[in-house]
Amino acid sequence: MSTPVTGGSDSGPPLLYVVPPTLQLEEACIPGTRQSIITTITNWLNSTNITSSKVLWLADISGSGKSAVARHIGYTTTQSNQLLCSFFFKRDIENQSNTSQVISSMAREIARGSGAIAAEIAQAGSLGEGAGYVEAFHSQITVPLSRHPPERPSLILIDALDESGTPDRRAHFLDALVREVPLLPATVKIMLTSKPAQDIDDALNKLSTVTVDDDDELEVYRLTFDVYGQDNRRDLRKYISHSFERIARLRRSNGFSLPEVWPSNQQKQSLVAHANGLFLWVTVAADYVACANDPEDALEALLALQNRPNPEAAIDALYKHILRSAESNPDFNFPTYYDILDLVLSAPNPLTLSELCATTKRDVGPTVCCLLPVLRAAPFVRIVHQSFREYVRDGKSAKLDSSFLGTPATNDAELPRSPIKAKSRQSSMGNNTVYPAFHLYVPLLSLFLVPLITPLQPRDQIDPNSVSQYPAARGAFGDIWRAKHLDGRDVAIKSIRLYGSLASLGRTNSKRADGVGQIDHPNVLRLLGICVFGGEIGMVSEWMPKGNVTEFTINHPNANKLKLCSEIADGLAYLHNEGIIHGDLKGGNVVIAADGSARLVDFGLAKLTEEALKFSTTSAQRGTTRWMPHELMNPAEESRAVITFASDVYALGMTFLEIYTGNPPFMEMRNDFQVMFAVIQGTLPQRPSPEASPQLINQMWDLMTWCWARNNERRPNAMTVSVMTRSLLLHNKEFGSQH
Repeated sequence: MSTPVTGGSDSGPPLLYVVPPTLQLEEACIPGTRQSIITTITNWLNSTNITSSKVLWLADISGSGKSAVARHIGYTTTQSNQLLCSFFFKRDIENQSNTSQVISSMAREIARGSGAIAAEIAQAGSLGEGAGYVEAFHSQITVPLSRHPPERPSLILIDALDESGTPDRRAHFLDALVREVPLLPATVKIMLTSKPAQDIDDALNKLSTVTVDDDDELEVYRLTFDVYGQDNRRDLRKYISHSFERIARLRRSNGFSLPEVWPSNQQKQSLVAHANGLFLWVTVAADYVACANDPEDALEALLALQNRPNPEAAIDALYKHILRSAESNPDFNFPTYYDILDLVLSAPNPLTLSELCATTKRDVGPTVCCLLPVLRAAPFVRIVHQSFREYVRDGKSAKLDSSFLGTPATNDAELPRSPIKAKSRQSSMGNNTVYPAFHLYVPLLSLFLVPLITPLQPRDQIDPNSVSQYPAARGAFGDIWRAKHLDGRDVAIKSIRLYGSLASLGRTNSKRADGVGQIDHPNVLRLLGICVFGGEIGMVSEWMPKGNVTEFTINHPNANKLKLCSEIADGLAYLHNEGIIHGDLKGGNVVIAADGSARLVDFGLAKLTEEALKFSTTSAQRGTTRWMPHELMNPAEESRAVITFASDVYALGMTFLEIYTGNPPFMEMRNDFQVMFAVIQGTLPQRPSPEASPQLINQMWDLMTWCWARNNERRPNAMTVSVMTRSLLLHNKEFGSQH
């Protein structure tokens, strides 16, 4: 009997990717590394020899860098229009931790290629719901690709196959793969990555017995890293230089003095030896140094560790050192550690910091900060790598003291699933004081001080019973909740997701946020104060009952859109004059006051978040894709991939377009993945028709396209845009009235 595959091809996306893995460039190979293996894979893919292997299996030990290579190949094949589909298994994400969704997910990606194949896949999915793996693979992937074969060599990419559950649970998918590979067109090839696993090896061995045209033998191209080889050591050294140069640059920018050459050549060589061939070791070690109060002392402590005989022992020794260092921190709490570990390792999907606080009924923030080298905390709290899961669950091996052991290792199918039911904000807020100066627990103490503009006293409280049960809105940097102050005012609380290495931010951000607190302009929403909200920072401002500008213009189609654009430009010009980069400008971050004027919100949060997260050497790309210029997403622009005044102006032009159309930019493109590559390739939004946007005059469209100039130095500054929109407003008063 065949095992049914959950869901059809038209079911909702199973992935939790904010940015597709092939675009998470921080996790891809840095320039100049892995050149030999990347060349080998590229040559294999592009080979037109009919006898060449259809399947390439990159298999090596945990932490060797397989996923980075997979992401790099995914990116380059997307650029060359050769990636048919991809699936990246993740053990801590429910729909990516097993094979039940992989076929339907890959079929959806393939369907984006053309209208004909999309229709065929959609029909196959609707007719084959509940089909087994072989039937689903055949009807949704093999048959459509055979009827519409790609002209060029094209790739199906599957990463971390060993994280797809137990061998028994992935056996049906492997069986389907082996059965269907020989039936795929000659131009379709499959790349797999995983740790060496007997069941995967046994399944792929079956391909060697399958013949094509009773003549040519179909085999698997097996590839591995030489972790002790010269090429790998050279690449490790480059990766060490890259990782520690970023740390040094950031720490120096925050006033920390480091030697001119740091680490020294001798220290780099020692780091290579300690890494034992593992790129993961370097990643975790760099994050440990970045999070430390004194990076020089932290580096010396790492180099004092005893060299280990093999890669597994090396990463275990590093984990032990980091946990012992965390234990020595006065903010570390063992009961909280156990709670965090149990929830993070057993939850079906990643949890936010606020969800951990609500579930444990304690403030987990200080302990999470102590564990940042082995945890990622933005936007979800996740372990740095699956090897850490194995480390803390291995109670039989004396890997670490029993005090740090987490949930004992069991069969994945037997793991308890935590019934995560985040409590309402009313019961999890804790201290709801609005502070005239910002004081939290020690790891956050140095973040910033924001004085109040409206004189509220520390004794004044937000009424906890008035906080909305659900967020009124969600954004890239936090959620917005409606509440009442005890004096009767309606207020908005923006819970800020600042989960990076907060303890190390220093006084640079204190000054920046203090400046944010002092702003005063009719087109910028004023900050009332700051509170502690569900374990997060809460920025308190006046409640805006008319919603954001996009909602407002949709509900009031005759509103004077040019006036709104002019007010937004005025607000942005004011912020830039105050030295503040907005960083996430879009219609959702412009609210409408009671008098109908536009006011900017969420300014400066992107910069604060970015600097917090830069301490993690694997932090992902941030921002709101459809409003982002190419320099924030193009790998060729990596050194310039920071928000600037010019990137704000680009987003300003996109916000203008959003106001005139009522839709996000690039509305004709179905997903952000397509938008990213369109923008990188130089594509600009299409001008809406006069019927759709009757208020959009030629001069305004010309100004918007100027804001989108590919060379950021050629974009106008915000003051220029402000002056020009005001001038246009004076000469074009016929476009409706403001409601």
